[in-house]
Amino acid sequence: MDARENPEPQDGPTPGQVRPGGATGRPDRWAAVAGLVFTALVVASIFTPDVPSSDSPAEDIAAELAADSTAHRLSLLLGFLADVAFLVFLAGLWSRLRRWEDPAGMFAALVLAAGAALVALMLVAGGLYMALLQYASAGQPDPAVLHALTVLNEWVGGALLPAGVAMFLGAAVAILTTRALPQWLGWLAAATALLLLISLLGVFQTTTEGGVVGIVGFVGFLIFLVWVLSTSVVLLLRPGRQPAGL
Repeated sequence: MDARENPEPQDGPTPGQVRPGGATGRPDRWAAVAGLVFTALVVASIFTPDVPSSDSPAEDIAAELAADSTAHRLSLLLGFLADVAFLVFLAGLWSRLRRWEDPAGMFAALVLAAGAALVALMLVAGGLYMALLQYASAGQPDPAVLHALTVLNEWVGGALLPAGVAMFLGAAVAILTTRALPQWLGWLAAATALLLLISLLGVFQTTTEGGVVGIVGFVGFLIFLVWVLSTSVVLLLRPGRQPAGL
């Protein structure tokens, strides 16, 4: 009898095997869609106005916000929607990494904790942006308050960096040690963590001009988006993969 007619039964899925329609595949797909939505929203927000610089006079800040009020409100909405999408992506990413790492492993937990801190700071920055926009459109705003809100918004944005470094460090180690995702994503995460760490030197600058540190931070931001996009595509194309023995 041909052996192909009675194939030997398999005890379980091989490493990296997909379980079509299984419960493990759904979080990966949801995370993938959320990551793609997050990337699209962030790219769309690039075409909306930036928050005025704190170096500008208060009168110019108020005038700029009033002139493009609708566009600024759109930017704010896109930012809040991106925060929601990133939280869903983060939860799905943690689910994937946790399946491959030991349940007591710290690096998947580090991704979740640092990512949650990152989103919390994003929400604070969005709240300050909203307060700035609302206050600037209310009668005759106090110049000192306008300037203070603008400075706070900028420095909360700077506080995103430590959380970002911790999140990408956890992702890099988790991926490289467990192979939950392709290893090149682990190295890309490590490069992102390094660039964000270097950009932390910006806290020692006395001006808001970026210089070399600002360029490094911008490149780190771009790689961050590339990493989220690439990870989302991998999760969408390879959902439900698990380590051997599960």
